[in-house]
Amino acid sequence: MESAVMVAPQDLVAIAHPFGTIEVSRDALMTFPVGGMFGFDKLTTFALVPAARQGLWWLMSPTSPPTTFVLADPFVCFPDYALDLGDLEKSQLEIERPEDVLALVMLTIPEGGAPITANLRAPIVFNVTRRLAAQVLSRDESHGLATAIDLTVYPRSTNGLDMT
Repeated sequence: MESAVMVAPQDLVAIAHPFGTIEVSRDALMTFPVGGMFGFDKLTTFALVPAARQGLWWLMSPTSPPTTFVLADPFVCFPDYALDLGDLEKSQLEIERPEDVLALVMLTIPEGGAPITANLRAPIVFNVTRRLAAQVLSRDESHGLATAIDLTVYPRSTNGLDMT
């Protein structure tokens, strides 16, 4: 696969994207050590970039063709949401402390005004200290694959990347 990473200052990575060139800190790069996300197993490195709403994130592949996902903090809309990591996931992500963990869910934003949905069943778990990530399958069968979500509950931020 051809790289979309362009030359940037040493601590930045420039990603060619349909919205233009986006420069992110190398610290934003996350590696999926056991393969990528379900259906995207060839993509193992992504930049995790805050969006223009607190609790929303862009997950952008630095390879070509550009691949970008929108992720959300599930605890904002679903305060009873629970993450159930097994020993294998904790080991793969080298998790030693709970404060190193960030769990986000993938959003589907359909065209035509259909509701935006979150995949609560297969969250993406990040070890933000070690910069590792894995998509895990929740053992809790009450978590849906396409649960309606209201993005207006995520407050606007001036610090995030706005690609709308």
